[in-house]
Amino acid sequence: MGKIPGTPEPKPPQRVSTVLQLASEAPRRKRTFGRSPSTANSQKGFRRAPSRKVSARSLKRTQGDNASIRSSRSSQLRQAANRLPGNKDRRWMDEAGDMLTLPPGLADIAEEVEGGKGAELMKKKESERTEKWRRMAKIIKGKDGEGMVFEFDTKSSKLIERTWKGIPDRWRSAAWYSFLAASAKKREDSAQEGDIIEAFHKLQDQSSADDVQIDVDVPRTINSHIMFRRRYRGGQRLLFRVLHALSLYFPATGYVQGMASLAATLLCYFDEEKCFVMLVRMWTLRGLEKLYEPGFPGLMAALDEFATTWLDNGEVSAKLNELGIEPTAYGTRWYLTLFNYSIPFPAQLRVWDVFMLLGDEDQSLPYSKERPFAGGLDVIHATSAALIDGTRDILLDSDFESSMKVLTSWIPVKDEELLMKVTKAEWKLHRGKKRS
Repeated sequence: MGKIPGTPEPKPPQRVSTVLQLASEAPRRKRTFGRSPSTANSQKGFRRAPSRKVSARSLKRTQGDNASIRSSRSSQLRQAANRLPGNKDRRWMDEAGDMLTLPPGLADIAEEVEGGKGAELMKKKESERTEKWRRMAKIIKGKDGEGMVFEFDTKSSKLIERTWKGIPDRWRSAAWYSFLAASAKKREDSAQEGDIIEAFHKLQDQSSADDVQIDVDVPRTINSHIMFRRRYRGGQRLLFRVLHALSLYFPATGYVQGMASLAATLLCYFDEEKCFVMLVRMWTLRGLEKLYEPGFPGLMAALDEFATTWLDNGEVSAKLNELGIEPTAYGTRWYLTLFNYSIPFPAQLRVWDVFMLLGDEDQSLPYSKERPFAGGLDVIHATSAALIDGTRDILLDSDFESSMKVLTSWIPVKDEELLMKVTKAEWKLHRGKKRS
């Protein structure tokens, strides 16, 4: 069930902006709000005679120092306030830049012995989380000797909270499949699993106008992964068959570059039949059919929604507007590939965990061409906002070229826990605005 433990993860192309690389290699900033040592204490033994002369230059420097002190005190007060229980989400957003560095503890593991201890602790924690998910799973007998099927109560607050914390890898395939199956049951027009699988096999006997392009793109897709290395064999063959069927199942869309990375991620966890079922359900139940609509009006609507209701006219939004950088310049790949090749694979999986669970459209919201997703992409919007938060300090100090490099390159998120905390904070903040 799920990916075989120890299987190498797909490695994205390491095209990282220099400034991002430097930020990820720097030690994590210490955030303290205690009193800083005074000049007198820091310069013991040094005595200087007082001077009665005050030049304009020294006065200017003194005024600047006072402003710096006020700014520092204000920052320290905010850090102290962020420690209060009610300000936890604000704290995560303020500290979002730390997601580019290793979390405390892991950064200190340098020697082999210590690394072994750290690995043991992580293994123990993963085992405990796996057991918790086992207890949440409901076992259903499969049809026609298919074995066991697992279901989860997608309305359970405990399940939602644990999904935000990450699904254990051995439960990921079962959980994702259950989440989309639960969404399919809510929709009367949703195709049955058996019908989708039957269509998959029938479509293999038909030719597709996109077969040539699919054949070109397949070997380019995560070919560093052991499953996809061999031409026309193994994972490459499965990937071609899935994309071929998808191009025929949704003829209005056909095949579009970006689909291959989605299918490849799913093939790491499912056989070709269930991978196809997952893709069809992601298309019909998670808004991808609208995102990939010919001419991309859905994608443009999604990016406009992100720009107008999530960036929220903040400092970064003003800076990007000043530089003339629109969300289409960096968000197109984020949205069409669901962050594949944009962030590390473990971080991508964490985003997918929550999107699979909470990506249903809100049927109570009225449909409009300007906002066709009815809240279904809120997790993707929140993740995009979190990545902007994580690179905020860099973007505010960058020119056009540097900003574009940061936003369009691979973002080396090293602390996916913090990424998800910031994403959740953005998601909750937006939900609060919707209610008000």
